[in-house]
Amino acid sequence: MASSSSRSRVLNPGPQDGSLLRYQSIHVSEHIWDSHEHPILRVRRGHFIHAGMERVPVEIILHLTVAGFAGVAQLASIPIDHELITALVERWRPEIHTFHMPPGECAITLQDIAFQMGLRIDGRPVIGPTGGDKTQIVEDLLGIILPSSAFMGSSLKLTWLDEHFSHVGLHNQNPIQLTRFARAYILRLIGGFMLADHSSSRVPVRYLPLLEDLEIIGQYSWGSAALAFLYIELCMSTNIDRSGIGGLTPLVMLWAWDRFPFLSPGDPPYTRNDLPYGARWLGFQNFRKGRKDLAYFRFKFDHLKCDEFVWQPYSIDLMHTLPAICTEPNQLHDITLRGKTGDNWESKFRGVLEHWDRRLDWVVSNEPQIGLLSSNSEYMRWYHTHTGRWMSRDATVFALLDQRL
Repeated sequence: MASSSSRSRVLNPGPQDGSLLRYQSIHVSEHIWDSHEHPILRVRRGHFIHAGMERVPVEIILHLTVAGFAGVAQLASIPIDHELITALVERWRPEIHTFHMPPGECAITLQDIAFQMGLRIDGRPVIGPTGGDKTQIVEDLLGIILPSSAFMGSSLKLTWLDEHFSHVGLHNQNPIQLTRFARAYILRLIGGFMLADHSSSRVPVRYLPLLEDLEIIGQYSWGSAALAFLYIELCMSTNIDRSGIGGLTPLVMLWAWDRFPFLSPGDPPYTRNDLPYGARWLGFQNFRKGRKDLAYFRFKFDHLKCDEFVWQPYSIDLMHTLPAICTEPNQLHDITLRGKTGDNWESKFRGVLEHWDRRLDWVVSNEPQIGLLSSNSEYMRWYHTHTGRWMSRDATVFALLDQRL
């Protein structure tokens, strides 16, 4: 009788060519294939962000609109499907930044973050010096002198922001105070939602100088920054030892509901044309009805068919109804800011920024693929030999038997 290990080698779906998936030995999919339990990921985000249609302070709506954060602010408290996000992380490949499914690969794009979250994807890069007197920066832009206990290294504790900037009524005596409150709100939105790190309890002070002028804030490409940060979090969360994920994780869920409609809890209409497309889920009552477990999502992805994925969920008619901010054209895994608080990142990454300045030269203008690729096409033959398409042995056996029939 063949041993368990020999049966695993026979059934192992790949990759046949290991030159692409260089991190497979520490990837969570390897862990699952070997029948080890892997926990549902903890989604990190701040818990005291006033968000949603009824909770964003009306006094700063204009400030948020000018700064380009009015749409994403509405989505900061949307419920999270941890099981769905975990199942998608298990399919994410850090080597090439795509989800690997049985029929092919797919990814979250700049268009998705613009349409779903209403974040600007064109404009200035979100970058600047990381040094400076953090206490003085906070005093200049938020109007309060802080004790050293309010900081953790070069970051500001979100609990301090919650304590001093939770009630807009205490800050609306004059326009200067209200602008400071708006800055503090945006800072919490960045640290607790858009760019939430492994703690989701602090926000780097380096973002605060970028928020000095609200009109200039709106010229930054916050959408590309948030998507890049999410990609990093997705990559790190594929590691066997990781138990949580930060970044703009609700985007993963909203993207999946539009791309895999059979996984969606419903299909609410888009009626708020002043808000991004993702806002159609606000107030939706069926979030928790029929919530699926992780095993269900693994099974559905293992048995995914070509016609079950929607490649173009955004119609031309929809694009014409979205707010302007959603549609206006306007080796990094090892990078860390630890111990580099005095570095000038604009100088350090001059080449990357020059590449960003030429971003329009890199926009793909080829005609889109119409219809599904043949399984015998050059790309599909390459894909089948360079990836592992199934997460479980049962799915592998089922697929291989189906191919022989």
